[in-house]
Amino acid sequence: RHRIDIDIMSMNKRAVLSGALGAAASLVGKLALAPESPVPSVVHSICIASIINPMDDDDDVLEWMWVCPAAAMAARGVCLLCMIGANALVISSFLDGMEESGSVVGTALSTAANFSCSAVYGMIFFGEVVPPSWYFGAALIAAGMWLLSSVTLVDPAEKITKCA
Repeated sequence: RHRIDIDIMSMNKRAVLSGALGAAASLVGKLALAPESPVPSVVHSICIASIINPMDDDDDVLEWMWVCPAAAMAARGVCLLCMIGANALVISSFLDGMEESGSVVGTALSTAANFSCSAVYGMIFFGEVVPPSWYFGAALIAAGMWLLSSVTLVDPAEKITKCA
């Protein structure tokens, strides 16, 4: 007999990683493109404090005023490039995760990790409030993941020998 027992959490780290990376890519994308993103204002403040404020001559200040808005825009561009890079990693790890565990389990694990990480990132970085219904949904997803992890896959060769 050749049974293939699979421990979902030990074997599907790449599927979970792809979900977490997907949430991180979304976070960086929001930092790059959202109007309420703190990135431009933080970069602009640092620029003003380090470049503009130390200048004594008003003519120098006027000459260098373009630098801080440009630095803020460049920071958005860096975030956008990081989002693209993270999405490339998502695709790679997702495909590896599906190869390890199959498309159903890999997709479910990736989605669950993305769902959870997105909420955590939203709370930490954007002060988003998560309603109690979200926790109920997260508990249902965790229960579904537990059910998926209790599945035992059987080697297809074993099915053929049993039928013959």
